[in-house]
Amino acid sequence: MSSATLAAGCFAMIIEISSSGGFGGIPAAAMHKRIDVDQQAPSLRQEICEAFEPRDLRQLAARSGNSRGADLMVYRITVTDRQDGPHVYDIREDQLPAEILDLIDQM
Repeated sequence: MSSATLAAGCFAMIIEISSSGGFGGIPAAAMHKRIDVDQQAPSLRQEICEAFEPRDLRQLAARSGNSRGADLMVYRITVTDRQDGPHVYDIREDQLPAEILDLIDQM
């Protein structure tokens, strides 16, 4: 993402992440996070903006994962920006790169 794109669209972004499923679908494993990108440190803000670009999330959601099963965690990622409004993606854990999973844990 270019710095112009970052400056133009990312700073007004809210990201909400919730999860379901996982080992035995245990409710305790479910989580919900709401991240206001404006409130993050500049380095983390840029990393979040690059990782949660709606175009890239759409591509991840469309590709098939490596495994199937009831024990897979599913993430519902909602990216809301001032210009385009909310974008909602349901993405299985096996469809997300390790870097994004680590970032979700970090936030």
